[in-house]
Amino acid sequence: MTLITSTGASVLDRIAASRTASTYRPAGVSAQAANAAAKAASTTSSSGPTRVTLDAADASDLVYAKPRAPGFGPQRFWANARDDGLSELMTRNSGKDAVSLADRWRGLGSGLLKQLADTGAAYKQTLADYVPGADAAGAVGASDGTSGTDASATAAAAAALQEQALGGVSTNAAEVNLTIQTRSGHTVELKIGVNNGDQGGTRGLQVEVKSSGALSSAERKALADLGDGLDSALEGLGEGAPTLDLSKLMAFDRGGVLSGLDLKVENPNAPADVPGAMRAFSLHLGTDTKSVSMRTTSGEMNLEVDATPPKGAATNGQRWTAIDQLLKQIDAAADRGHADAAMTKSFKDAFQQLQAPPVDEDPSSASSVAKAVAKNDGQPIAINASAGGADEVAPVTPPMSDGLRSQVQSLQSGLADFKASFSADSQRTSRIGSIQEAGHADYRISQTTTDRPNTATGGRSISQAQTEEMDAHYEKSRTFTLDRAKGNYDAYTVKDSKTVTTLIDTVKDSVSRALRKTDEHRQKSFSQIENFKATEHNEWPSQRSVTERLR
Repeated sequence: MTLITSTGASVLDRIAASRTASTYRPAGVSAQAANAAAKAASTTSSSGPTRVTLDAADASDLVYAKPRAPGFGPQRFWANARDDGLSELMTRNSGKDAVSLADRWRGLGSGLLKQLADTGAAYKQTLADYVPGADAAGAVGASDGTSGTDASATAAAAAALQEQALGGVSTNAAEVNLTIQTRSGHTVELKIGVNNGDQGGTRGLQVEVKSSGALSSAERKALADLGDGLDSALEGLGEGAPTLDLSKLMAFDRGGVLSGLDLKVENPNAPADVPGAMRAFSLHLGTDTKSVSMRTTSGEMNLEVDATPPKGAATNGQRWTAIDQLLKQIDAAADRGHADAAMTKSFKDAFQQLQAPPVDEDPSSASSVAKAVAKNDGQPIAINASAGGADEVAPVTPPMSDGLRSQVQSLQSGLADFKASFSADSQRTSRIGSIQEAGHADYRISQTTTDRPNTATGGRSISQAQTEEMDAHYEKSRTFTLDRAKGNYDAYTVKDSKTVTTLIDTVKDSVSRALRKTDEHRQKSFSQIENFKATEHNEWPSQRSVTERLR
């Protein structure tokens, strides 16, 4: 037998012990032992030692501490009394070592999706770790008696305390919202709320997953398969300096039963004095477009990529070569504008992952080409409302032969059409941590491809334009620390723009003409500032315009 004693137990102690045992079981404590502890705690007297007697089998599993009265110390509350793996995971993620959002999110995304996949049933749970203030402690502690009136007042106070604690978890919480659309028309919603308790709310976790209708076995499997991808994405976003790991989520529709995915994260508690801390993130994966946006304490970025393969879709090898070339182009622009390194890295990671070809299918394969033809060329009639209200039939664009497709793809960039930008403040520090340089950069890059019938040749007229702009300024210290307030520093500005346009004309099965035009404008300026006045100023403008004949 095991004897655990304590002194000074009150009615509040018995209520807290009963509630804690019935609604919260830490990982590693058996349900039988927890129930035994709850029963024993609820039947002890209001004074003298508290005696808890356990069977030997139970004693080996249970670690029991006399619960404190509500209002006098940390309290743990659960919205639902459950004995399951998700509740145990929430307990683990609420431990003292769980500090970052990554710690608090770990495994919950995949666990919730697996829960829905395994059972088909909705799930909702809230855990609150509540530390009441002095006012709450006094209000609850005032009813420490044994009469029926006092017991009722104590029970009401304890219930109010629990309701207040659980309700406070959603106040100023960091929220994850995942919405998945199935091709059958159902909507799956997953939510995770994390509160650190520093912004007026209650420290705790809140999770939920549900579906608008019954899911097929294939849909359930597709949800379960998304678990690792969701965990990887949240793991990267939840670190102090967010990183993007979206590659597994990009394959969300391998089974062909899902039609769309939207992931949104809001973090209202991002510390304003920490450069690059994540405030908001969103990912959209649809049949037409893929997009990523992220807002941090330093700035924001937005990317959108056409999800449909362009005419003359590139092979995987050409796509990866094109991605690598464009990433180098982004690096060169960021280096010239002294853009924020963390934002530039996130921007490049997002671009690469949105543009990457599917891992399980080569766009040059027969099935992929057939899909592209069906999507882009297999719609001979386009209906448009004319001014007179009658329908117009757009000219038919003839499908590409394999030979023509190969010729066209060799002349194009190899990338899906896109538009992307970032805007961010930047800092560069010395070895001792002092700020030596600060600035701001705006960067934009995009690609647009058009394909029209060419009635003169009986073929096509294809145009692909890629534009790039960098507008930046930064100030550098001439000593050890930048001090703009004293008006002594070196100021730089960068204003660059570049447009590359590829024009392709085809006949029935070959390219008849291909041109590439490049227009580039670059300007960098320097000003030496002394006592807020420019004592020296220099500019280095350059301009280039070139036309190349490719065919």
